[in-house]
Amino acid sequence: MEQVTNIAPTEIEALKHEIERLENIVAYYKQQEESAWRNWTTLRQIADYAPALIYILQGNYFVYVNSTFEDVTGYTLDECLNTEFWNFIHSDYRDITRSRNLDRLAGKHVPPYETKILTKNGTFYWGYLSSDLIYLDGQPAAIGIIQDISERKKAEDALLASETKFAKTFAASPNIMIISTFDGMFVDVNERFILETGYNRAEVIGKNVEEINLWVNPEDRRMMQKLILMNGSVRNLEVRIRTKLGQERIVLLSSEAIELDGQHCMINIMNDITEHKRMSNQIARLDQLNLIGEIAASIGHEMRNPMTSVRGFLQMFMSEKVLIPYHDYFGLMIEELDRANQIISEFLSLAKNKTITLETRNLKKIIEALSPLIAVDAIKQDKHLVLDLEDIPDLLLDEKEIRQLILNLVRNGLEAMPAGKTITIKTYAEENSVFLEVADEGSGIDPDIMDKIDTPFFTTKEQGTGLGLPVCHSIAIRHKATIEVKTGSKGTSFIVCFKV
Repeated sequence: MEQVTNIAPTEIEALKHEIERLENIVAYYKQQEESAWRNWTTLRQIADYAPALIYILQGNYFVYVNSTFEDVTGYTLDECLNTEFWNFIHSDYRDITRSRNLDRLAGKHVPPYETKILTKNGTFYWGYLSSDLIYLDGQPAAIGIIQDISERKKAEDALLASETKFAKTFAASPNIMIISTFDGMFVDVNERFILETGYNRAEVIGKNVEEINLWVNPEDRRMMQKLILMNGSVRNLEVRIRTKLGQERIVLLSSEAIELDGQHCMINIMNDITEHKRMSNQIARLDQLNLIGEIAASIGHEMRNPMTSVRGFLQMFMSEKVLIPYHDYFGLMIEELDRANQIISEFLSLAKNKTITLETRNLKKIIEALSPLIAVDAIKQDKHLVLDLEDIPDLLLDEKEIRQLILNLVRNGLEAMPAGKTITIKTYAEENSVFLEVADEGSGIDPDIMDKIDTPFFTTKEQGTGLGLPVCHSIAIRHKATIEVKTGSKGTSFIVCFKV
């Protein structure tokens, strides 16, 4: 065979270099392939030990799941690789998971989200799924990590259930409940607050307690804040609050420091004891009246006997001509004895066991019979009398005592008013009750003495005995009636309620 001798030595050398370069390229890619396989093997070993579920999804099927995925779901590797991904997702979350997986494969950003993973035995596993886009053999795939959040979800459900129970208890509590910040801004109030104060939620939520003037004495609120800062809580602090209409209520306040959405707050529980206090005061007043009545019954007659004798001798002395220069003194002494006798008579009216005669009488007619006498008293003081008397049912009354009750209330009202003002006497009926109302146009009763006006011998008048209103209450008690007092800057009303 003829040898080829026309190839230049330089060309042969270049060909050797090219062959060597190609061999080096093949060796490099082979090394890279071996390195990638080693890295993949290492990554699989790491992934198998990971506590989270790790998978690679291409299309609708898995191409890889770690051993944790198998352990949690209960499926073998072969079962996982031959089952569509959606079969592992709870039906409630299947559509959203499919949609987000398609978005991920399309290159869109998909933030982590919660989902439910079904297990082979039918239970579910709460997971927090995050995924990313990768390429396998030039095709897009999704690699995902699912972290176990079952315990967190249980805690959240328990917290939600607890919050639901608290919300129901808060809303339905028979006590006033307020959640506020430490600086006094209302966060929430319950239905009882709305019912008792007259405010609606829109009027208080987000407002400061000072804006709605809730506290009668702001110092009570400052004391409550100090106690909470010192002790973390307050128990049964007696305070006064004001309703939307300006009425004062007495409440027992208990407060607790709480944290709400990261903010330090207080939950305030108020137990309205206004009626309880009123009843307690009435019982205490009745006890005082009964005690004084017993004293009156014991010594009243004994005091009257010597006074009657003294008055008789004074009258006898006035008939003596030699004592005519002393008539003025004797007259003054008799007037004072008569005044003392009148006080004793009122004193005896306080007696609990005083005998009364109840007969069928009409309150309207009793007032009409008294009206000329009352009108004369009013005219003498340059004041006016108005009668607003509706027809009312008859009652069982002791007429003498009821006349005394009416006169005491009217005279108190006249004395409380300046000249030119009007006193009004009303009668009306509602359901099974008959009402007598005596209303004046004075300046009202000072709140500081409001609780004392029924106390025997307490008076603000120079010549008063302090027995007028206590006697009225004694008469009301013997007639099984009640007396309510309403007072303000435009006057005072005494309302006597008789049961039919």
